[in-house]
Amino acid sequence: MYNSMLLLFSSNTIYIMITCFILTLILLANELNFTQIKKKMLFRGRHMMEIQLGHNEKKNFGAKQATGPKRKFIIGNLDVLDGYEIPYMAFSDLAQKYGNIFKLQMGTVPSIVVNGLENIREVLIHKGDHFDSRPGFKRYHMLFDGNKENSLAFCDWSDVQKTRRDMLSTHAFPRKFSMSFNRFNDITLEHYQMLSDDIRRDIISGKTTAIKPLIVEACGNVFTQYFTTRSFERGNTKFQQLLKNFDKIFWEVNQGYAADFLPFLLPFHSKRMKKLEQWSHEIRHFIVENIIGDRYETWTVSNEPNDYIESLIDHVKQKLQPTIEWDTALFALEDIIGGHAAVANFLVKVIAFIAQNKEVQKNIQAEVDNLLNERSEKSVLIGDRNKLIYTEATVMEALRLVSSPIVPHVASQDSTIDGFEVKTGTLIFINNYDLNMSTKLWEAPEKFEPKRFISNGRLLKPDHFIPFGNGKRSCMGYKLVQFLSFAILGNLMKDFDISTENGEEIKVPLGSLAVTENPYRLAFTLRN
Repeated sequence: MYNSMLLLFSSNTIYIMITCFILTLILLANELNFTQIKKKMLFRGRHMMEIQLGHNEKKNFGAKQATGPKRKFIIGNLDVLDGYEIPYMAFSDLAQKYGNIFKLQMGTVPSIVVNGLENIREVLIHKGDHFDSRPGFKRYHMLFDGNKENSLAFCDWSDVQKTRRDMLSTHAFPRKFSMSFNRFNDITLEHYQMLSDDIRRDIISGKTTAIKPLIVEACGNVFTQYFTTRSFERGNTKFQQLLKNFDKIFWEVNQGYAADFLPFLLPFHSKRMKKLEQWSHEIRHFIVENIIGDRYETWTVSNEPNDYIESLIDHVKQKLQPTIEWDTALFALEDIIGGHAAVANFLVKVIAFIAQNKEVQKNIQAEVDNLLNERSEKSVLIGDRNKLIYTEATVMEALRLVSSPIVPHVASQDSTIDGFEVKTGTLIFINNYDLNMSTKLWEAPEKFEPKRFISNGRLLKPDHFIPFGNGKRSCMGYKLVQFLSFAILGNLMKDFDISTENGEEIKVPLGSLAVTENPYRLAFTLRN
């Protein structure tokens, strides 16, 4: 994640000169130790801490001090991530030496890494009010018109954020068999059928299928239709460009760059930053022109909102408290529509897992066949999750193995974790990778085995399985991820057998939800 520093450099001569100068300083610092500079920095650092933290030291008197690896000049501890395919693996290894709570200096950013279920619960639940902020990375600000507070996922906690989440919860957590629940189900089946038709055309043509674009388009249409009552024909070029922009942004926010922690490297990211801005502006233009239209101007406050967008419009026009500007509401809408990218990227990985595991496919198909043979309805419905236990367990197993990181938190006040002192502004890494891959918690954790979530014919969700986080900053869209993943997977298994192209092995990247634009082609065969 953070070992991609070569991506930071451009051909600009002055940048190369600056870079060489900085690298020279780093080498000299490591070799000569910069004894005198360190002494001066240490003295000044202590002096500043005495001035700034005097009262707080009394407040946290007696708190333990977390230890960690020795920091390097300028880069701090960024180098500890080098050599790891998944950076969070480094956190698990370091915990063996420094304990479940240890500190890292990530460039200019003081950080604490939290391992262990009870410690993670302390951060997410028991002291959720202490750790409810988000990192202030420049990239996050760039995505939201220069202010990350416009975002649902990357903003700090506030009354506005609480209101936005409350408004969204009605739509994101539809009660079983409610009108919203049934509507989401019907929309999902409608767009699954179009997805199925596209796959069938490839089969008739004797071609393998580039699955990601088809999955992205289906999920994108489900989200736009459900939240805004707008959908788009498959193949609509403007809509496809919108989805590509969302997908590129989703890829970017799932990457880590040294510039997040070393701001002086940001000039090397200027082209990338401009692209982020461009994609964001194109998304806004499409939504205003093709989804909003005249709905804001023609809305009457006495009307009952029928979808999420009308709820936002009504709140803004009535000037309900806390007041939300229309621009802020639009960012919230873009955020939730963009959630389709997370579901689509995850589904692509699920399908890749099962394409290489015929036993899992057969188990899902047998379960689906048994259910559908007993009733007239011949599609897998969202309401079937408690009946198709193995299918649901397959979704859970994919979530575990993918092990997408929980978005880092930031301490919003001085506090402690397991008795260790944490200062305001400290970045908090939650090591959920260890919860998902520890041999102490799972048997053969590297194996894809849905049965680990089944006990005595019932679905089993261990306490240490928290793929969507927990507490007040948990993922707002996790129910929709589960609903949509389950329905599309179940119906795909009803209709098709899936294998890799030419039987080749696919390496499914772990430690992140994001996959590249068109990662692989799959071979689909119609079932009898």
